[in-house]
Amino acid sequence: MTTILIAIIIFLQFIEYIVIFDIILSWLSLLWLRFRPKFMRDILHPLYSFVQKYIPCRFWAFDFTPIIIILILAFIRGLILMTFPEVQFTLNQLLGY
Repeated sequence: MTTILIAIIIFLQFIEYIVIFDIILSWLSLLWLRFRPKFMRDILHPLYSFVQKYIPCRFWAFDFTPIIIILILAFIRGLILMTFPEVQFTLNQLLGY
């Protein structure tokens, strides 16, 4: 059980890094550099559309969908770590803390 939960936490962290990288790439569009890899679109489009369907996230030209996704991922990760403290202990042992 602990191994599955650790894999879920690592997966959530991976998705969070992809969202942050997508935010940075969207800032490059201000310099007229439009680069967004296809695998990122394939991963993030379902997440973005799901959140945008239920929560209006646009305020003028700003899209707060990535921030909401990061908050949801952090909430799920925190919920897992609070519910199963042995997962936090195992993660600390794996990371050498």
